Amino acid sequence: MNVKISSLAEQTAKCIFIAAVLASFVFFGWRVVTKRAYVEHERAQCEALAVSAALTAAEAVSKDEALAKLVRELGEAEFVTDHMSMPGNNTASVTIGAEQGGFLIRSKAASGWNSRSPQSIEFELRLQPGGEITYKNENDKKRASRIRAARANISNKDPLKEHLFTFPHERPCPAPFTALTAKVSGFSDKPVYILILNE
Repeated sequence: MNVKISSLAEQTAKCIFIAAVLASFVFFGWRVVTKRAYVEHERAQCEALAVSAALTAAEAVSKDEALAKLVRELGEAEFVTDHMSMPGNNTASVTIGAEQGGFLIRSKAASGWNSRSPQSIEFELRLQPGGEITYKNENDKKRASRIRAARANISNKDPLKEHLFTFPHERPCPAPFTALTAKVSGFSDKPVYILILNE
């Protein structure tokens, strides 16, 4: 009787072990097969956040006199948002610098800590004294146009989440600005999030 129970336990353990090995092969195979699409989506998400963050900062500094004054006084200021509140734990930051009556805006977005293929994208634009936005090259201009088009298609019914852009390292910021995230399609096989100014 003891021999039969022992034999049954051994067979059960072998079956569990074989099932675990097969499941791990299936899991790793799935990750390999889907890696390209995953990386493309991560890059698309970072690009959408970086470009929309720069555009949002440009709108904020052109509409908020307190923010514009703060940047002019400091010469340059970095603003970050809490990654814990961002979809996918992605990070987004903007650096706004005063430049000849206008502003140079550099943004950076990166994949969250839980990404299996971390990506990072930077973007730059200039807000001229007259309010016109200029870009480093034609490709950047096209990237910004895609974000503007996506913003125009956001429905009032879409859920939007608020994010505060403030100084890093919990330093007090006299002129923070807020942005909203909205989910949009057309940048990747899956929807991505973009930022818009919270007015």
